[in-house]
Amino acid sequence: MLSALQQAVTRPASFFEREARDPGLLRPAVVVGLLAVVGLLAAVPTFLAIAEALPAGAGIFAAVGFAIGSVIGAVVPFVTWLLFAVLFFLGTVVFGGDGEFRDLFAATGWGFAPRVVATVVGAVVSFVVISGTDFSDPQQAQQVSQTVATGTLGLLNQGVSALTYLWSGWVWTHAVASTRELSVRQAGAVVGVVVVLALALNVGSALLFA
Repeated sequence: MLSALQQAVTRPASFFEREARDPGLLRPAVVVGLLAVVGLLAAVPTFLAIAEALPAGAGIFAAVGFAIGSVIGAVVPFVTWLLFAVLFFLGTVVFGGDGEFRDLFAATGWGFAPRVVATVVGAVVSFVVISGTDFSDPQQAQQVSQTVATGTLGLLNQGVSALTYLWSGWVWTHAVASTRELSVRQAGAVVGVVVVLALALNVGSALLFA
């Protein structure tokens, strides 16, 4: 699994050429599942800091909220996987792409591996920013929100996120080219549009909550 993952993110052209012969869903599902797990772990410091600031007796509400958020957080990466695969499939129709959606869906999952790096960096940034913050003080809470969105650490996080999206885009380009029988240039055009939209939404959401 680790060898396949390394090949997928460092030599995607040769990897997907082999993978396209007999693509499976289990291993890419593990990749997306890893992204979900890391995302859940990243949310723990924030939950603990907020729970500590809540009045006595309110812990149960925080626990329920965290449980609901965890379920949503676990599902979102898999929904995103499906959404990206659908967008890639629809985009390749323009170029006359030929290939099964299932194969494209499986290959798309591998492309989320670089996003694990962004999630880990985001977790570290959140931990550093949140450490020592008193969330019972609205001013401190607001300051944390601004720092995460537009502060130095926040901008670093956004930069790493953008780089990993580009890295994923490179992987996805070869995944799409192999499974939909397109040239790398055609696949890159389709993937490029989707990645730019994802980056725009990522930056827009960060600014919205600043």
